Amino acid sequence: MEEKLLQEIGLTKSEIIVYSALLKHSSIKVGDLMKSISLHRSRVYEAINKLIGKGLVSYVIKNKVKYFQAADPERLLSFIEEQKERLNEKELSIKKILPELKKQIPINMPNAEAHVFYGKEGFKTIRKDVLKQKQTLYLIGAVGKEDRLEYFFPGFNKLRIKSKIKWKILYDYEVKGKAITKLPFMEARFLPKEYSSPTVINVYGNRVVNVLWNEDNPLCFMIINKDIADSYRKWFDFMWKLGSNN
Repeated sequence: MEEKLLQEIGLTKSEIIVYSALLKHSSIKVGDLMKSISLHRSRVYEAINKLIGKGLVSYVIKNKVKYFQAADPERLLSFIEEQKERLNEKELSIKKILPELKKQIPINMPNAEAHVFYGKEGFKTIRKDVLKQKQTLYLIGAVGKEDRLEYFFPGFNKLRIKSKIKWKILYDYEVKGKAITKLPFMEARFLPKEYSSPTVINVYGNRVVNVLWNEDNPLCFMIINKDIADSYRKWFDFMWKLGSNN
């Protein structure tokens, strides 16, 4: 655990070995130090020099010979504080150059996000996002499984109606006649029977969400990009004209 912690604050394995060995001696010559640890001579010198730079090792010269000693372990806290200060300085420097860096991004460069949501709770997250975006929800290939979320769906639908969020839905053929196809602020049409699918495409705002219903366990893939969402809405309008009202 000690080695892992020391590595996390920026010490290499060689530095940890050397520092740990030096802690056991008040002061020691390099030759004697190397006899107590299994590191190559060059690695020992490299580690000592780096530890000196970090303020964790010092030396005295006696009769023209260097004797090395470890700094008090309390020095590790000071070392961490110095790292924080350097990071703060770097953060300020980065903030200063951010505007200039952003200017280098092409204006027409596409910007998109992708998210995956699992299970009923993930699907609920999608529907809560619909309420937050307050945009018309377009569905392609809806299979009418939302009403199976018996404790969630009524509350969601009530809030949807209150916010006057419209649904424009192309249901699968099999859903004809179900109550879920006849809700307030909803327009519904039906796809031909041969186009039934377990996958439902949701489009609202700048979001496109593909939902795969595996029995009652949905898997949702969300893409956030305005151009993609606009393209799906165009395809929806084309398919809407081909759907039937009954």
